[in-house]
Amino acid sequence: MIQKYREIFEATRDIGDTVLLYHLDKGKPGVNASGLDAFTFTDEVLSSLNYFPLGFTLVPGSNHFPLLNFYLSHPQYDYYWCIEDDVAFSGDWRAFFEAFSSLDTDFISSHIRRYKEEPEWPWWPALAHPYTVIPLEQRIRSFNPIYRISRQALELLHKVLLSKWCGHHEVLIPTLLYESGLSIHDFGGKGEFVPEGFENRFYMDNSPNHRGILSDGTMRWRPVFAEAGRLKNKLYHPVKLTVD
Repeated sequence: MIQKYREIFEATRDIGDTVLLYHLDKGKPGVNASGLDAFTFTDEVLSSLNYFPLGFTLVPGSNHFPLLNFYLSHPQYDYYWCIEDDVAFSGDWRAFFEAFSSLDTDFISSHIRRYKEEPEWPWWPALAHPYTVIPLEQRIRSFNPIYRISRQALELLHKVLLSKWCGHHEVLIPTLLYESGLSIHDFGGKGEFVPEGFENRFYMDNSPNHRGILSDGTMRWRPVFAEAGRLKNKLYHPVKLTVD
């Protein structure tokens, strides 16, 4: 984790700030590294923001709460990148970030799909509100181990979450942003949300299936990679030293 932080810090030292969002969990050591900018949080973030979480833990589905918590105390940035520690890039991180610097898109993520493409994905029904319903046919999903989101989008998410919207972040974020007229794009892969010239550019897409199970390609849920693959300039996930 510290190595990944320093790698991204060095690549972006003159174009942005790199901050480690660190979960202070029971039995987990604190952050102890010189020169490291850390923003810590606990499970209290599930209740302190006055949102409605999916359950009593951040995972699954509520791991957008820490980023929103950070945004509320650091609202000065135009864009926020959220990168899980098991994401690897087989190229220059700086070149990756700069590839999107000319895009004013509000939300950029991977594997963005409509309900009709993957109707058996299990998290579609999780998007809920006590008084408002977005039909399943209008819902959109994404895969969010790494994403970029604008200040405008985070401001909107904060407001709608306070208004009692609830859901898994991989359906809540793209659907509510799109329904509100904000822009969404895909890093690569294939599909209608991929910008021109970006098809399979920064990751190789998964084989299509109605269940939305991401089991091949370079950005996937399982199986785990032991290291980043040989394809250059591609995002890989999940990359873990211990393969399960």
